[in-house]
Amino acid sequence: MKYVKKIFKTLLLTATFFLAFSLLITLFNYFNIINYQTLAISKIIIPILSLGFSGLLMGKKASKNGWLEGLKISLIIILILFIINLIMGTFNPKILTYFLILIICAIFGSILGINTKNT
Repeated sequence: MKYVKKIFKTLLLTATFFLAFSLLITLFNYFNIINYQTLAISKIIIPILSLGFSGLLMGKKASKNGWLEGLKISLIIILILFIINLIMGTFNPKILTYFLILIICAIFGSILGINTKNT
């Protein structure tokens, strides 16, 4: 039960991080502070940073095998995103490559998290 609570808290913080930056970029685009190219790049960068952040959080909470904790949390998030893509009908093979990049970012984040943890 404690582990499920840890995962849920990490998912909640990741979703908050993702939504906050997405809202910020959307507001900048609405008021013409950023152009379309910056918006397109940020649509790629924000999820990468969000999953790196979630991996970092899981790595800081792990006692060993930080990469495995990052893999677990990234697979949960990727599964949610995969289901959303299937429901929305926007699935294409390029998204699988993007999901792989997201998984790698979460694994690297968790490796950084476990190595920067104060013992």
